[in-house]
Amino acid sequence: MKKIYLALGLTAILLLNAGCGGSEGTGGIGGDARPETMQEQALHDDSVSVEYINALINGIEYAENMHMSKHDVYEQLCSPYGENFSEDAAAWAVAHMSDIDWKANALAAAKTYRNDMHMSRNEVYEQLTSDAGENFTKEEADYAVAHMDDPDNAENSEGTN
Repeated sequence: MKKIYLALGLTAILLLNAGCGGSEGTGGIGGDARPETMQEQALHDDSVSVEYINALINGIEYAENMHMSKHDVYEQLCSPYGENFSEDAAAWAVAHMSDIDWKANALAAAKTYRNDMHMSRNEVYEQLTSDAGENFTKEEADYAVAHMDDPDNAENSEGTN
């Protein structure tokens, strides 16, 4: 029951944010119109089933709040011990998560491993790319390890998707 309320609440928040933008968004009063991203379009597509939209909403939450890799988001969405969505819904959701910066997620995870678990650079890389670890791509892990000592870069790797 909590999942239903969470999904409904997240949907309401996303719809309010999309529809009430002031100077940002796709049609806010006096704002510069910008094209919707694939993720935004998917969230507002009435032809998409509720299951797929809910998988997308949950996937966004996992990626943004837990800094998961694309692979781990997919696994969490379709796992019977996770969200238990169909594999098709999970795959669709991950494919439509165009606003997620996967390199930034890898960087956040790298900084956690380095700062909180005191891992070496090599250990961080192995943890990021391991099947038993975070499952980031080599490109994402390379980026994270290369930038984990940069100041003020934990949440700001714009344009690195």
